[in-house]
Amino acid sequence: MSDATELVEEPIDTSHTMRGEIRRTSDQVRARRAATSRLMMVLCCAALAAAAVPLVALIYQLVKQGVPEISAGFFTHLPTTPTLLAPNATGGISNAIIGTLALTLYASILAIPVGVLVGVYLAETESKLATSLRVVSQTMAGAPSILMGLFAFSFIVHDLNVGFSSIAGSFALAVLMLPVIIISTEIAVRNVPYTLREAGLALGAKSHKVSMRIVLPSSISGIVTGVILAISRAVGETAPVLLVIGGGFTNSWKPFDPVSAMPLSIFENAKSEWPSQRAQVWGIALVLVAFIFVVSLTARIWASRKQQVRN
Repeated sequence: MSDATELVEEPIDTSHTMRGEIRRTSDQVRARRAATSRLMMVLCCAALAAAAVPLVALIYQLVKQGVPEISAGFFTHLPTTPTLLAPNATGGISNAIIGTLALTLYASILAIPVGVLVGVYLAETESKLATSLRVVSQTMAGAPSILMGLFAFSFIVHDLNVGFSSIAGSFALAVLMLPVIIISTEIAVRNVPYTLREAGLALGAKSHKVSMRIVLPSSISGIVTGVILAISRAVGETAPVLLVIGGGFTNSWKPFDPVSAMPLSIFENAKSEWPSQRAQVWGIALVLVAFIFVVSLTARIWASRKQQVRN
């Protein structure tokens, strides 16, 4: 009897061993994930620093070399040509500032309503026409900006015989702005929850009223962001306006008069043989960057407040 009892093996408790193995495996996986997370965080910080260094360096150079060029006459006087007796007589850029404002205003009037309406149409329909317009918009968004200038020169200046004018430059910038506004508006409208559309339709509203009165106001923040991007791109473009605005030396808001622009002034002064005009480029560039910053900040604050009021 005792021999039989000795032959019976006692059961081995493996649960404790398995729990320990699972814990060790879990700790290893957690440590590996933590190490990967720290590595990716370091890489993200390095990428942020790499992207910030050129921007900070550019802003530093703009402020350092542009501020000495800024004065009251810089904003109020017309440009003048330096001479041997007055090598620093560069004048101001009032014509370029007014020309830039006029071009931006007229281009926005032409592009924003059309771009927003087309973007809403693309987001709300799935027709063949919508598909074709989407392909055209995406293609135009990647097209070189000089093509817009050539198109405006051929159509507005030559075919319609309008001549070099503010309206020709505005047309070129409007064509440049359209695809950006269309694509951003379509994305913003598509991000509106479909439940809002269903609620409007359930109350008996027609589809176009739901789009205009519910969907469009709900996507205003994204639309304004797209408009800001389009305006910022248009303001800094030189190639489209170089061929069609004429480079006027007077302060004029008239759409059919030749005008100048800040990017055009930068281009012309940068290749000048006078050091004073080449130095003035930094002041013009600083004003241009400040103008874009003010427009962007104002539009974002307005969009944010509109969104808070709706919420």
